[in-house]
Amino acid sequence: MRVDYSMEDIIVEDIDIPIEEDNIQLKASIYSTPKTATQTPFIIHLAGLLDHRESFFVQFYSKKFAQAGFYVLSYDYRAHGETKKQTGSRWDKMVVKIFSDIHVVIDWIIKNKSDNLLDNKIFLFGRSLGGAIILTNGFLDQRITKLVALCTRFDYHTTMVKFPEDIVKKISPKYFLIERPENNKRILIAHCRDDPRIPFSNLYQIRDALNLNSNNVLEYENGGHSFKGHREEIFEQIMKFLKEI
Repeated sequence: MRVDYSMEDIIVEDIDIPIEEDNIQLKASIYSTPKTATQTPFIIHLAGLLDHRESFFVQFYSKKFAQAGFYVLSYDYRAHGETKKQTGSRWDKMVVKIFSDIHVVIDWIIKNKSDNLLDNKIFLFGRSLGGAIILTNGFLDQRITKLVALCTRFDYHTTMVKFPEDIVKKISPKYFLIERPENNKRILIAHCRDDPRIPFSNLYQIRDALNLNSNNVLEYENGGHSFKGHREEIFEQIMKFLKEI
């Protein structure tokens, strides 16, 4: 346990999440504050490609959500951050397992943090690759109450890295998302028009696949791939969404 004094005494609990079948441990941290209730919803924060739990964007929102009263779990994927020491750095060779590991992380929370988990409420929040994990494996996992995906790619046929067809179908939201009555209560998406990495048109493709209402689709004229200039605003919008029943 350590305390980060840079942001109102954020408490950081460093943990290992075992992936038994591959004999590795995902390196992770849980963020809270001295004022965090004994029981509260958990947010799993999923980083973008090549980011990790110490990256600026991940730290910024992990601490913001912790200050807002949540337990926030952020972890380093295979081939990322500290976990990379065990797996190597070829993320493209293990991308399907990077996506499916989210179920193991959810299992770990339910098994090890049930005393702190309020009403089994687990939310997912992430950007870019993290958003794709959310809108694939996260979408399928009915244990997840809320999903928030920022600047997410709809179809991995469109990347510079050319994955085999069977891999594309395992990591593209295009092949997972379907219209369901609960989508508007469960899912919030956002994108910036000037995103240089993932074209803005992906936002509308995801919206249409899910048949989301306009209130669930946040559009920004600028901000790039990291919502620069809008991070506080989008945080407030996300908080409002998470508090809705």
